[in-house]
Amino acid sequence: MLAAAGALTLAAGCTGSPAPEGSIAPTSATSSSPAATGVVDAAASTVAQTLPIQSVGEAPSSDGVADGVLAPTNRWYSALAYADLPAKAYPTPVAVQVDAGSIGIALPSVVGSDALIAAQTGAFLTVAVGGSDARPQVTVNDPVYTSLAYSGPDGPLATATVAQGWPAIGLVADADVTLTLSSAPTWGDDGVGRVELEGTTYGVTASRAQVDGASVTLAAGGWLQVFPIPSGDDATGFTDPAGYAALMSSPVTTATSKWAVGTQTTTTTLAYSTVDGGPTVLVPSAAVDGTSPDGTCDIGLFDTIDGPTVACAGTALAWDVTTVTPQLTLDVSGLTAEQKQAVTTALDAEAGGVAYPSDTYFGSKAMYRDAQLLALADDLGDTAASTQIGERLATELDQWTDPEGCTTRTSRCFVYDDAWGGVVGLDTAFGSEQFNDHHFHYGYLIYAATIAVQEGIVDIDAIAPVIDSLVADIASPGTSEVPAIRVFDPFAGHSWASGTSPFADGNNQESSSEAITAWTAVAAWAQLRGDAGAATRAQWMLSAEAHSSLALYVRPDTSFAPEYTHLVVGIEWGAKRDYATWFSADPAAMLGIQLIPMAPTQIGILTPADDTAAGRATASIAEAMPTGTADQFTDLITMYTALGGAKTQAAAWAVALTLPDSAIDDGMSRAYMLAFIASVG
Repeated sequence: MLAAAGALTLAAGCTGSPAPEGSIAPTSATSSSPAATGVVDAAASTVAQTLPIQSVGEAPSSDGVADGVLAPTNRWYSALAYADLPAKAYPTPVAVQVDAGSIGIALPSVVGSDALIAAQTGAFLTVAVGGSDARPQVTVNDPVYTSLAYSGPDGPLATATVAQGWPAIGLVADADVTLTLSSAPTWGDDGVGRVELEGTTYGVTASRAQVDGASVTLAAGGWLQVFPIPSGDDATGFTDPAGYAALMSSPVTTATSKWAVGTQTTTTTLAYSTVDGGPTVLVPSAAVDGTSPDGTCDIGLFDTIDGPTVACAGTALAWDVTTVTPQLTLDVSGLTAEQKQAVTTALDAEAGGVAYPSDTYFGSKAMYRDAQLLALADDLGDTAASTQIGERLATELDQWTDPEGCTTRTSRCFVYDDAWGGVVGLDTAFGSEQFNDHHFHYGYLIYAATIAVQEGIVDIDAIAPVIDSLVADIASPGTSEVPAIRVFDPFAGHSWASGTSPFADGNNQESSSEAITAWTAVAAWAQLRGDAGAATRAQWMLSAEAHSSLALYVRPDTSFAPEYTHLVVGIEWGAKRDYATWFSADPAAMLGIQLIPMAPTQIGILTPADDTAAGRATASIAEAMPTGTADQFTDLITMYTALGGAKTQAAAWAVALTLPDSAIDDGMSRAYMLAFIASVG
């Protein structure tokens, strides 16, 4: 067993050198896959050769997905492919609705209650595609942008385009086609149609078009776009439809995601292309300080569930967040002799372990727990505990990382499901056969495997085929076998957990902290494998997810919705923010699910940077656990309190020493809890 020389930490971009960069552009059914330059990324092209091919769950409906397009799971627009019609999605700041032969747009109003902030959508201004009465099909599987094909008996008629951050819908004619709006516009001499609907003014513009009341006939190659006019900032002078419409240019046709990871800041840039190559109106998320690098951001305000945000005119959006450096294991070098003894005592008591569950969530989580124990044992020189834990963990990982495992057994193994275009583990859990929560499940296993390599109990080459396949499923650059960064939304800065998102409120994510853990694991694994591109991409996702975790879940500013009375958010949806979880109404659950598993990287993310952040953290802890204990998550919330300074750290240490075993999460251990609390001082 190799002793670890302290915590494993990834290097961020070096000062004085160009920041590591990357990009992902949309691919259609006929586009070629990007060339992979690193060993981890290259594995994303051979998943179907690495793992057995098997359909685990019911195959996804193909009615809403074009031939040759990988199943668009875990996207903000997944409902457009899979939900019952009419289906809705929420590309900030608008709502879109598709039905057989039509697409509509609405500008939601934001309403609040004590436990909810929601986008309240009224009537949609719809556009019917003449000659099409079938469900439209998603033709692009991209994190930010998508298009939908409307066809008739004789072939394609029109392609609808939608994108995060673009406050419009577009329709591009694939043939001569007549489009009919649900309300007839009043057309001005400027060529802009105006529709008043429930207090919102919508603009309508078109190219190569003939207008007859509510009908707009497009020649092949012509286009129509519909967009709400913001009314919240009269001082900008762009609340007139003509002036605003001039900035809209033409429909968006692609959005390329770019990133640069520096020592201090990580930059996300979304570059949008339009039919005519001109600029358009773009709206950044309210969770970031977004700008347009080639334009201005003073053309109106939009209300969103994350707060008000200003509209920009340009071809791109960009913003910075703080770079997060992944830390895989705890640094226990500063523990006192007394603290080391307490941790070692707990280690010896927990070294025997518990039976590993056989499903991909709880099984992976248990391996993560043991991997952290193994690292502690090695760092503290506890050879007996290290040997006991290491042998058990190595045996379990050997099963899970056998590429042929599912040819001889029905659990602790993985297959490639070609109906879904991704990796499914057996046993499934929480709908993982429908691609729910893959980054949570696989993140824990990738994490455990990476520590196991670091500690010398497994051979990296032996486990790499399966671990690389798991990384490919959730974080690849995109190939013909797996989609690009399946769960991550670069615009929102966070992941989406539901595979098919069969909901009226769009997709959702509950545990932002488990997403952080996943990207920490992927970054660390990619670095061990020597794939700088994959490691940089994962660190970009980690930094963005960490920012969103604080801004949207853990310490959100909800002052724009004063009716909301709570201090944290349990679930972020496309159309609402809930003080709720999928499993409990206990206030401790709302905070605890944003803390689990309190991995080492979270220390830097969660430690309050100033008095305001400290006050919010203290208040949220009091709300979650007013008596000092809870039915669930007492361990995690206690660890969170330790980040508040010496006094709360000492109190947390005392709790951790005596907390009943039954109050310790199945992904946690007393030894790790103690070491975490001691190491943050």
